[in-house]
Amino acid sequence: MPAAGLRVALGPSLFLACGVALAQAGGSVALLSDYRWRGVSLSDDRPTYQLSATYDHPSGWFGGASLTGVALGPYDRRQVQLLGYAGYAGRLSERLGWEAGATGVHFSVDSRYDYGEAFAGLNGERWNMRLHYSPDYFGRGMRTAYAEFNVGVPLSALVRATAHAGALVRVGGSPAEDGRADLDGSIGLAIARDAWEVRIDWVAGGRSSIYPTAYGPAANSTLVLSASFAF
Repeated sequence: MPAAGLRVALGPSLFLACGVALAQAGGSVALLSDYRWRGVSLSDDRPTYQLSATYDHPSGWFGGASLTGVALGPYDRRQVQLLGYAGYAGRLSERLGWEAGATGVHFSVDSRYDYGEAFAGLNGERWNMRLHYSPDYFGRGMRTAYAEFNVGVPLSALVRATAHAGALVRVGGSPAEDGRADLDGSIGLAIARDAWEVRIDWVAGGRSSIYPTAYGPAANSTLVLSASFAF
């Protein structure tokens, strides 16, 4: 999955329905040509897998988790990223919703990179925006804020176009880097039929010292292909 902040990795649904809420539980399995997190590859620019589970309660509470194969650090250590989230979603009007919650991330080998975030946001039928705050992003001793905006537009009964823009800002913990912003973005197409979905996304992001990744000669932007099956 590209790092566009979609539900399988990061919290509530991209498009919160503003009608009658129904309890929903589900899961998915996906294969990805690259795992991009906020524009940065956490799989060393190589293919990987992702397993996800989600739950929405009619009262507005939601939660979920994902398991993703990643490679971190200068020695390319293969491991699993476990990401869990929970929160509450409500409505401000018929067309405008809100959400707030928290995310926790654990790495199976390099647990020193574990971190947590709180998030809050607004959403409409085809868009959402969120602000995330971490007191110790990737265990680096830096306080960060991440703002993102996501859009999805149906092109036909099977195809939709998506776009994402994000900015990670250091807000404390490292005086030399306070205020520095790392930008990322993506545009893509998704084709869904029954329980299957195939996506192609162009993802771009800058190199950043805050992420525990070994940057090679690969470009900062790339095409990410993914295929998933929902159950």
